[in-house]
Amino acid sequence: MFFAIALLLLASLAASAQTYNAVADFSPTSNPNGAWSYGYLTAPETSLILYTATEDQNCITGMSFWGLYLGSCSLLPVVGKNDTTGTVCWATDCVPPNYLVTSPGYEGQLNVVRWTAPESGIYQLSGAVMGTDYVYPTSTDFHVRLNGNLLFSTAVDSYDIPTTFGRTQALRAGDTLDFVTDWGSNHNAYGDGTGFRALIAKVAD
Repeated sequence: MFFAIALLLLASLAASAQTYNAVADFSPTSNPNGAWSYGYLTAPETSLILYTATEDQNCITGMSFWGLYLGSCSLLPVVGKNDTTGTVCWATDCVPPNYLVTSPGYEGQLNVVRWTAPESGIYQLSGAVMGTDYVYPTSTDFHVRLNGNLLFSTAVDSYDIPTTFGRTQALRAGDTLDFVTDWGSNHNAYGDGTGFRALIAKVAD
């Protein structure tokens, strides 16, 4: 009986734990958006510059974006969300509904989706990254950084083949996790559509 009660208690605690979802929480109208913010770096170790340009369904049906404005219906670097329940394709990119799409800039700007810890505790991070360009294919590097320090890094050089990442990490209120996309070893941003998803859940104080 005690064991059953303990299991129920653990299940209840897990269900009530605050979970942050990079895809589901994405907002095309607010930046910062709660614990999330969207921007770019001009080079590694520089300060995050928040995006101020957004496109919501006007240019690519079913997609919402934040990015650096280059012209009408042109944002790069950029982060976007598929707002539908199916895969959205345009040009040479296809983005499923459970991934954000990110791309670096033509001048080497690094796209960043940042999560800021609202309170101290032990957090579980899990996610995946993959290429979304089915022609080139994608040729980026993807990194997860805690307060600028590297936690995970991988080259993304294929299409629709996810690489998973995850860890349990003690965080203090105000710590930042950055999900960073750069232009990879070829030093150009053409065909660099990169999809990622991330869940961050507080599992203990």
